[in-house]
Amino acid sequence: MGTSSIFDGPVNSLLPDDYNDSVPDNSEDDGTPEPKEIEPSNGDSADPDQPDDQDKGLEQPIVPAFRWKDAKTAMTNYVKGLSSDRGRVMNHYVGASGGSKQLTRSSAAGRSTAVSLGRILQDFRNNGVETTLQSLQIDYVGKGIKSLLSELVNVISGKSNSKEDMAARGAANEAVAEMYEVITENDGDIESLRRIDELTFRKILEVFMSEYIFKRVMSDLQSRFEKYENNPKVAVQKEQELKDYVKVKVELRVREIRPETLDYSSKSISNEVNNLFTKCFQAFEGYL
Repeated sequence: MGTSSIFDGPVNSLLPDDYNDSVPDNSEDDGTPEPKEIEPSNGDSADPDQPDDQDKGLEQPIVPAFRWKDAKTAMTNYVKGLSSDRGRVMNHYVGASGGSKQLTRSSAAGRSTAVSLGRILQDFRNNGVETTLQSLQIDYVGKGIKSLLSELVNVISGKSNSKEDMAARGAANEAVAEMYEVITENDGDIESLRRIDELTFRKILEVFMSEYIFKRVMSDLQSRFEKYENNPKVAVQKEQELKDYVKVKVELRVREIRPETLDYSSKSISNEVNNLFTKCFQAFEGYL
């Protein structure tokens, strides 16, 4: 469980001030009714406590529907078995994070990694794998497939200086693992990546998006598992159930956007990917 040991470097928190509200454990985890859920506001008024953001195509952050106490309580109840409601966990997390638009704004590494991933997949299909690796300055001569793909992860995801960076890199690892599956299914022929169809292209992006969102949630709420579930097998099972829930919800939104049809070298790709992230986060805002 938790962040993989391959992610090194300092971690800079992206959480707001109210994340560490001094609330006694027995009051946040006693299974008491949670606050009434409300739809996030679509207003354009910016939160004065949030830093300016230069990303184009994204509206100002919306007012959080929940506090971080609510998100932590929802996850604690899920971990302790007081609730099996994974939708509530995700809904409260998105609300406490400021809503789908604010989560998209804070997903800088995730968005840039998604663009890099899509562009490389597109280049594989259009130009071939060898030519693309050359353009990326990846020396492929005499190297094994796993070694090459590890270098590809470095190109796609960049450095890991924050928890959000780590989520993006971890999701990139899982996406590249999907590429490895394609290669192994084609007898180790790395050029098989040139022949991936649109459904496989989309599946790789689906894996990236669902893994990224799940890892964002766990990077902020993993402590609930560490504190309240002593059985490793049960903890792994609950994490997997939450991951599966995220996967199903995200895949539906990704299929609506059809990222395999986008031009990842176009000037508008940033706005297109912003929309992809917002739509995926919105999948958890409408939970009832």
